[in-house]
Amino acid sequence: MWDALVTNPWIFWLIIMLALAAIEMLTLDFLFLMMSLAALVTAGVSLVVDSFTVQVVLFAVVSVLLIFVIRPIALRRLNRSTPTTRSNTDRLIGLPATVLEPVTQHSGLVRLEGDVWTARSSAGAALPEGREVFVHRIDGATAVVSDVAPAHAPGTDGGRGTHR
Repeated sequence: MWDALVTNPWIFWLIIMLALAAIEMLTLDFLFLMMSLAALVTAGVSLVVDSFTVQVVLFAVVSVLLIFVIRPIALRRLNRSTPTTRSNTDRLIGLPATVLEPVTQHSGLVRLEGDVWTARSSAGAALPEGREVFVHRIDGATAVVSDVAPAHAPGTDGGRGTHR
């Protein structure tokens, strides 16, 4: 087997390429992908150039170029094409909730997206049972609500309309 690698160095570089590609699938940060592409280029060049030292230098140079030139461009493009999606408690800001138990500055319960949350009033006024309120912020496991929709809720139209 070693004889095959010595006489056909392109096989060695293809094995390196596959190993680096496998590592990239675990990390997903384009670093090992760039090195994998450099190994592929080196495998192609090894068909023409017999010197293993030249191949290693070529692999190193192409890796560095890809990592410092192509990778930042690819990461910017990926980040630009990925929309900013609110998640976790951030996505609850501006959503409507129904008061289940009167909400005061200190206590209360609301139904928010099918779940029961402890709640506090942001305005200071007590909010009666059955009233529709809107989430202004989340403090731990407590929804801070008001009967006025927040105008600054990101990704919403003032707290009304296109909520799921």
